[in-house]
Order: sequence, then structure tokens, then C-alpha cells
Amino acid sequence: MTGYRSYTAIAEWIADVPATTALALGIAPDRRPLEAMIRQLLQAVDPDLLTAA
Repeated sequence: MTGYRSYTAIAEWIADVPATTALALGIAPDRRPLEAMIRQLLQAVDPDLLTAA
């Protein structure tokens, strides 16, 4: 996802990846998250905790 700068672009990338890639990322191929869920998740991430991880 590096380089994707919008929630819509990230959602489109997730929608387009092969099923094997989705599974490797822990995403059920038939239940990929929509843009709204991705936006809510990324907005909830604490940047300091992410940096520390």
C-alpha cells in the first residue's frame, strides 16, 4: 500500500489484490473492508504507538 494517499485508493488496492494476497494479510477474500472501514481504522490509530511498534 506504500504510496497510496487516499482511503479510496487503499480500498481499491485491497479490492484488487489476489485472494492469496488477501489471505496472507489476514483478510477474508470474500469479506474485504470497504473505504469507510479503512478510514475509521486508520483515523483511530495512535501515530506514536504505531511508530513505537
